[in-house]
Amino acid sequence: MVRRFGQKLKFNVLLILPLEVVINFLLIVPFVLAIYLSLTNWEPVLGPWYQAPIVGPQNYVDILLLPRFQGAIVNTLIIVGAAVSLEFLLGLFLALAFFSWDIRAKSVFTSIILVPMMIIPAISGFTFQTIFFTDGGAFNDVLSLVSGTTVRTDWLHIPATALIAVILADVWQWTPFMFLLLYAGMTALPSDPIRAARVLGASERQIFRRIMLPMLKPIITIALIIRALEAFKIFDVPFIMTAGGPGTTTETISIFLYKFGIEFSRIAYASAGAIFIFVIIVIVTLRASRSLLPKAGE
Repeated sequence: MVRRFGQKLKFNVLLILPLEVVINFLLIVPFVLAIYLSLTNWEPVLGPWYQAPIVGPQNYVDILLLPRFQGAIVNTLIIVGAAVSLEFLLGLFLALAFFSWDIRAKSVFTSIILVPMMIIPAISGFTFQTIFFTDGGAFNDVLSLVSGTTVRTDWLHIPATALIAVILADVWQWTPFMFLLLYAGMTALPSDPIRAARVLGASERQIFRRIMLPMLKPIITIALIIRALEAFKIFDVPFIMTAGGPGTTTETISIFLYKFGIEFSRIAYASAGAIFIFVIIVIVTLRASRSLLPKAGE
């Protein structure tokens, strides 16, 4: 029996081995190459990359001291913090509402709510760009209708409002994702503690705070980690809406690396920034997910 199981396991490993080799090749080789390039001063105009001289960690020092890179990190953190927080609060509210309501058309409304998540981010960025247009934009038209005067504000060329517009676009598209995870978590909760609390006279608020919220903690942690990681890589929406402007007000880390790596052809410089951000994200993710790991002795 054990021998047959071992043979079957070896056969299953052989079946997936070619795919594993391809996937690891596609992931590991570019990553190792990026690390190597980050330690050189290579640019495409200087010749083959393997002939570029090694400069060591100088690229990391230079990029960390660059004010534009620091500004891109701050912009990204603002977008991630504001967008993910709003998405979590709105998703939690919608999940609670759907969990409490007992209506026949719940599946239909759920499908409608999930529609923005299915849209390509580039389309979402273009849509919100048209909403905030100076002439003919829906937002200016609504303000003109409400105020009774003609409003022609160029929202995407004002630093504060441009950043808010990018955040709103991300919130609109990814709140359904947060709702989906939280709602699925709520429906999977054991019903016995909730029923017992209602029998004992607990209010819905007390049930949520004392029973549901503690049991939802792992789901909430996973949802926040996944969404924060995705938001940290945001590129399509701000690039299409503002191209990182006005100035560098909405320039995220992804846009910064794209401009330096592709437009300015400073591949080694951009590689150093990408590796640095990768290490920081790994450290933060491991610390954030520590609460999900079983403690010693459990």
